[in-house]
Amino acid sequence: MFTKTHIKDDLGIAQALTWRYVLALSLVAALTTAAWYSLKLVISEQESTAAVVNISGRQRMLSQRTALFANLLVTAHASERASIRTKLEESIELMAISHHGLLYGNKVMGLPSSMSPAVSAMYFEGEYSLNKQVRTYINTVRALLATDSDKLSPDNAALRYITNTAPTTLVSSLDKAVHQYQLEGEASIKQLEKAETALWILTLLLLSLEAMLIFNPFIKHIKVVINKLKRATDEILLNQETLEERIKQRTSELANRSKALAESERRLSILLNNTNIHMWAFDGTSFTYTNKQWFDFTGQNPEDSLTIEKWTSVVHPEDIAEAQKIWQVDFEKKTGHDHYFRLKRNDGVYRDFYCRVTPIEDESGKFLYLQGHNLDITDRKKLEDEVRQLAFYDALTKLPNRRLLKDRLGQTMASSKRNGRYCALMFLDLDNFKPINDTYGHAFGDALLLEVAVRIKNCVRQVDTVSRFGGDEFIVLLNTLSKNKEKSIHQANRIAEKIRKALLQPYLLSLNTGDTKSKIEHLCSASIGVVVFIHHELNEDEILKRADDAMYVAKSAGRNQIKLDSDFD
Repeated sequence: MFTKTHIKDDLGIAQALTWRYVLALSLVAALTTAAWYSLKLVISEQESTAAVVNISGRQRMLSQRTALFANLLVTAHASERASIRTKLEESIELMAISHHGLLYGNKVMGLPSSMSPAVSAMYFEGEYSLNKQVRTYINTVRALLATDSDKLSPDNAALRYITNTAPTTLVSSLDKAVHQYQLEGEASIKQLEKAETALWILTLLLLSLEAMLIFNPFIKHIKVVINKLKRATDEILLNQETLEERIKQRTSELANRSKALAESERRLSILLNNTNIHMWAFDGTSFTYTNKQWFDFTGQNPEDSLTIEKWTSVVHPEDIAEAQKIWQVDFEKKTGHDHYFRLKRNDGVYRDFYCRVTPIEDESGKFLYLQGHNLDITDRKKLEDEVRQLAFYDALTKLPNRRLLKDRLGQTMASSKRNGRYCALMFLDLDNFKPINDTYGHAFGDALLLEVAVRIKNCVRQVDTVSRFGGDEFIVLLNTLSKNKEKSIHQANRIAEKIRKALLQPYLLSLNTGDTKSKIEHLCSASIGVVVFIHHELNEDEILKRADDAMYVAKSAGRNQIKLDSDFD
């Protein structure tokens, strides 16, 4: 029979058991949370270690790759250097980004923001610290990229440094860093494993004291965690094996590329030994030597004696006088001289040549003969013309750019000083240009700018200058107007009005996009500011500023207008 005392005791036992189970469940929850966090730390440490090892390994690969591209940049044909230069720039920038991530951390790459003392010592301590080696290597590659293509040679100091450093000291230092990262990652994981093992031993002891029935789920959870830890460890080992295999593959690829590079160097040597430079010797009467390249180029018969008449027969008619100066020199002069002329190739095409003529003497100082070297500079002249085009003309409209405009303005002011005539400068800004870019894209915007340039040029004289100042801004420079200021203002206004009306006409623009052809019609006016000046009134900057101010007055007044700056006498 249960008495109140029994019931009270049972309730006490029940409460004690309840609290005990609550405590056990709380402990289970706390230990489960701790185990989850511990597992998270292990996985996080493994991922961080894998990321650091992968990025460090990639640094090693990039050092090999940049060394290869650096050699190819120097030895490749001029037509291939642009693509090789781009690949080299991409590789060295990726190496710089990876190095910065290893030093300061990078969340995207999974790199930690801190280093262990041992790794930090590798990167920052000592005369040959890894940070100094990598930065010096990166800066050396960038210096090589900054070198003009025509100045690149296998003897380049930067190239020698890259070639000697990449496969030796730099690779060795990077390998040591990778090894240190692996050791520290494994040590950290082992410490976490020890901490987790101690945690589970404590769990077993506490759960044995509290409740065996509630502890069973934890046993299963321990198995799950151990399996996860084993899988993570297996994954690290697999990643390590994969990384080693990739390193072997990259090393093999580098070896193959080194062989290819050696073959390229051999072919280059053959090419240099069979130069295309025309070499000849002239003793004042006849040619004593002419190499086969001359005959290959001109198509003349090498078995026939080469005479001055035959030599000059392939010279461009306009350059005969220049070429004849070679044979008219004072043979007693002991200094070389240069000549430029065009020679006709055996297919009838004229090529530009630079000829260096040097008097050759014997040991006593007596003249022996003239030694000549004809070098084909056609491609170089073409490149110089292209550089000049880029320097002084707008890439889109081919109009004079801001630099050439300043030069033309200076010439115009000097001419105005000589002839006493007024000149005018117009500053044009398109009123409705931005919508076409926003609505149809920049391709249609470029097409509109090209049409604007054509319309403006059709409204002025050949002696005048039309320049694209930037964006949708154009400058028109009118030369040699009247000596009377009022007449000059009238002339400038008349031309400005002609331009305004021309630009106001509808623009029918079409573009080929793949297999389709897109067409649009667009309306675009211009606000024009005009300054009429004579040489002594304003300087170049003041002229441009006043025209710009007048243009903004026109734009503020409602656009599609012409405003004349007449604030000076």
